Amino acid sequence: MDQFGISTLADWLEEQTDALLKKQTILELNKVYAAIDYLKVLKNPAAAYPEMTEETYLQSESDKTLSLLNDKQQLSKLEDRIMVNHVDGSISGDKIKFNFNHDTPYVDGKYRPRKDLEILKFGLEVVGAVAATGHEDAVQSALTPDSVVSLVLAAHALHAWQLA
Repeated sequence: MDQFGISTLADWLEEQTDALLKKQTILELNKVYAAIDYLKVLKNPAAAYPEMTEETYLQSESDKTLSLLNDKQQLSKLEDRIMVNHVDGSISGDKIKFNFNHDTPYVDGKYRPRKDLEILKFGLEVVGAVAATGHEDAVQSALTPDSVVSLVLAAHALHAWQLA
């Protein structure tokens, strides 16, 4: 993965939206995880988070914006997401700020894969636009662990749904 890979992946997800939702194209988790690992925000490889318990994550690195309410539950079962929805600031001064909001791909207990795909596409698009400038330190300091873990969880849930 390089500084342009995140945006390239976001563009691919956009182009493949219909095929992904019709399960004609299967999301390659290793590509998403490589993009997330490239950001160097999380303490562990992206692939480790879906199986991690909420308690472990909460105690080790959560910024406490995700609704972690079941200590023994694996993060892959979490229905809350933090969506990266906007970036403000100045790239030249390395003073950027990502804006976030809570979202969920579940309504009345039913999974909506389109929502996780939107969370993933939009987050990677916003983050990728800044990462492409080469200001990795600014991106790392402005992103929150919970927003990045949300990208992991969205990809993991979408992939699991595709294979079900």
